[in-house]
Amino acid sequence: MQINYAKKEVSCKLVYYGPGMSGKTTNLEIIHEKVPDQNKGEMTSIATEGDRTLFFDFLPLDLGRVRGMTTKFQLYTVPGQIYYASTRKLVLQGADGVIFVADSQEEKLAENIESFKDLEDNLAEYGVKIDEVPLVIQWNKRDLPTAMDVEELEAKVNTVNAATTTAIAATGEGVLNTLKLAASLVLDRLNAKTPGADMAAPKAEDKKEPKPEVYVAKVNKDGISRSYFNQYCQVQYRLSSKTDSVDDFKKFTLDEKKKLLESLINYVLLLQDAKKRNIQASKAEIDTQINTFTKKLSSGKSLEQYLKDRKLSLDNLRNEATKNIIIGKIIKEVIPNLNARLKIKESEVQNFYSTNQDKFGDKDIDAAKPAVLAAIKNARKRELLSEFYNKLGRETNIQIFHEKL
Repeated sequence: MQINYAKKEVSCKLVYYGPGMSGKTTNLEIIHEKVPDQNKGEMTSIATEGDRTLFFDFLPLDLGRVRGMTTKFQLYTVPGQIYYASTRKLVLQGADGVIFVADSQEEKLAENIESFKDLEDNLAEYGVKIDEVPLVIQWNKRDLPTAMDVEELEAKVNTVNAATTTAIAATGEGVLNTLKLAASLVLDRLNAKTPGADMAAPKAEDKKEPKPEVYVAKVNKDGISRSYFNQYCQVQYRLSSKTDSVDDFKKFTLDEKKKLLESLINYVLLLQDAKKRNIQASKAEIDTQINTFTKKLSSGKSLEQYLKDRKLSLDNLRNEATKNIIIGKIIKEVIPNLNARLKIKESEVQNFYSTNQDKFGDKDIDAAKPAVLAAIKNARKRELLSEFYNKLGRETNIQIFHEKL
């Protein structure tokens, strides 16, 4: 805490902490976007090589008063990757409060536990006990199908009974609520502090009870929450749209929702099977696919403009790239005689060209052949995938709650 008596201003430092890619930067970006201009300063960042998380963010916000003085909060993020340990400790120095952003996905549990222990150790080096600092844990990414139950996360990560919130930072849900809760804990502590006395830890009654999840389907132990499904529908609509003119929020018919839910269930089945087979998409593979997509953008249009027009994020594209990469790997691994089944006869090319000639304009069959081959091969892959999904579905416990759509 820094006090400027001339300006009658108290400056508090609030640090967003957590494992890499958990959503710390997204939280600050959402806050910076939603807070009125007169209440925020310029966001400053230092990019780190090979990592898309910001090095730190600085954002003053007017959030309340301490003993009659105007209060400003400086919001920082720390890099979550293990090799930035010294930077995390440096940014944490002098923090008046901490927001720990946890990734709710089951596969990220170990990283959450390790990062929380890292937070505890770094605070200890500054002579601060973790249960003595205003602390809020944000269970982020509640929309993802592999998100663990909040109760289980509480038991395994929240060892100090800190206040908690739930969020879907990618859509902004819960972001401002988390900030307000953390700010109120910091301000309550500062207002209660007297010279020479220690600040009181957050009270147990400040802890917010999470809202129960509403599920539209369950695939084995993985639940598909309604919030995640709604987001999935919007993203698929924006990705598949033939034009950049997309709605802010498209309304779907019940039949459209049922079809989209079926496709999402298939995706969850795919992820579950890929996990069993230890099939993953590497960062290099994902980046390569996104770079290939970027090159295909016509008229020199930038990726940034494409995402802006369609109200998408880079994470949306990365998720699609991940899905495509895993699909390709699984097809090769689980479908016998793949090359033979993908082999296309000349008669098939001629039939497809004749049936869809209007799609090729003035091109003759020789000029259109590469596109024809690609279309037939993609259709064949979809058929093979459909067979695979049906097989997985017969071996899986799937519950669908259409009344929750």
